[in-house]
Amino acid sequence: MFDFVMQHQFWAAAGIYWIFSAAVSSMPEPGAGGSPGYLWLYRFLHTIAGNLTTAVAGRLPGLKILVALVLAPLAFSMTACARHYTIHPGALNMADSAAYDALLTAQAVIDEARSNYERRQLPAGAKELLDTLIQSYNVARNSWLAYRRATDEKASSDAYFTELNKNLSDLANAVRALRR
Repeated sequence: MFDFVMQHQFWAAAGIYWIFSAAVSSMPEPGAGGSPGYLWLYRFLHTIAGNLTTAVAGRLPGLKILVALVLAPLAFSMTACARHYTIHPGALNMADSAAYDALLTAQAVIDEARSNYERRQLPAGAKELLDTLIQSYNVARNSWLAYRRATDEKASSDAYFTELNKNLSDLANAVRALRR
C-alpha cells in the first residue's frame, strides 16, 4: 500500500483533500446567535479547505468569479506536476532503481568532464574535483552493488541502504562541486 501511495502521490493527496473538503462542507452553518468559537472554526476550516466563498459568505462581491479565474490555470497545470517514477527493468525495488539513475547521471558528468579535461577546457583546479568525483562514484557504485547483493539474498539490507544513501549524497556533493 505504501508503494502505491508513493507512486501516486498527487492522486493520494487529491483524495485526502477531497475527503477533508467533504467533511468540512458537511458542517452545519453557524446560527445567527451561535457561538463565536464555532463561527471562527467554521470559517477557518472552510478557508483551509479552499471553500473561500463559503468562508466569507458573500461579503466580497465577485469572489466566485475571481476564485474561478485564479484556480482554473492552477488546476490545469496540476497534471504537469504529477510525475510517476518508472522503475527500471531488473531493479530490485524503487531505491535500487533511483540509485542506478544517480550513478548513470554521475557517470555522464564524469565522461563529459574527462572529455573537457582532455581538450583542456576545464579550469585549473578542476582536476582535483574530477578525481574526487571519480573516487566518490567508485565508492557509491560499490555500496550500490553491496546493497543489491544483500537485498537479492534476502539479507538485512538496512545498513547497506544507509551506507548507500550516505555515499550517494557524497556523490551528489562531488557533482555539484565540479559543476561550479
